[in-house]
Amino acid sequence: MKAKLLAEMKDAMKAKNKIRVDTIRGILSAIQYELMEKKVEELNPEQSLAIVQREIKKRREEVDFANQAKRTDLIEKLNQEIATLEEFLPKQLSTAELEKIILGLKETQPGINMSGAMKVLKDTYAGQYDGKAASDIAKRVLG
Repeated sequence: MKAKLLAEMKDAMKAKNKIRVDTIRGILSAIQYELMEKKVEELNPEQSLAIVQREIKKRREEVDFANQAKRTDLIEKLNQEIATLEEFLPKQLSTAELEKIILGLKETQPGINMSGAMKVLKDTYAGQYDGKAASDIAKRVLG
């Protein structure tokens, strides 16, 4: 993923897209920090995806605060950053697809609880869904 990010940053620099460059630099910085923390040379794909998802979550929280403060200029910038970050995630499952998967789990494993369903989702569909949406659906479907 690091090589893809570097190539994308180079393209963004050529296009003089400051927000995109800054966003990709931020991700590369977060990856570098994680490498130093774990004292490894390379992160596995799941770890890289987790970093991207964490950065998206941070920005979504910032959007909520910006909405409360009525900072439309900041909201627009953050939404552009989120769109850039989402490009580095695998195709996301829709709400309907998540619900279908959770209903399927309920049928195949009648005694499954919410934490069990979330574990299966995490193991099988890592990086492909919004955790909050999945949690809400699991609560509703599994009770």
